[in-house]
Amino acid sequence: MDPVNFTGDEVLNMAVRIEENGYRFYTDAAKATNSKPLKDLFLSLAEDEKDHAATFAALRKTLPEKQASGFDPYGEEAQLYLSALADTEIFSSPDKGKKLGAAIAEPKEAINYAIGKEKDSILFYYEILKMVREKDIPLLEKLIDQEKDHLMKLVKIHKIL
Repeated sequence: MDPVNFTGDEVLNMAVRIEENGYRFYTDAAKATNSKPLKDLFLSLAEDEKDHAATFAALRKTLPEKQASGFDPYGEEAQLYLSALADTEIFSSPDKGKKLGAAIAEPKEAINYAIGKEKDSILFYYEILKMVREKDIPLLEKLIDQEKDHLMKLVKIHKIL
């Protein structure tokens, strides 16, 4: 069996979806909390996710062409598989943001959770790195660098708290 070889376009589709899921997650968490500092923190994290989604969508436009991967480019199966990966690996449950917002009492706790999610994202992309075509590796490395920057921002906020 041939290994899966994702194209840069497919990886960026996954990345955009993960960031969109993160945006919904943090927006829901902000709505669910009664704490003003936590609400502001969640909304800030949501905006970061939204910005990342826009950055990754813009990167898609820089790709020279859309090329078929190891999947059947005309099959729905490939898109369903990629969507499932993006929807289950990082921000998995649609209502988890609401539960988190209601359960977390301290901003530091929220930052710890966000740091964990960023680490999960980075690990996910490193795993995907093994499955992309060689010519798309630099693109995925840019994605990983973006996530690392976000993680560093969260770590700095954590130190301040």
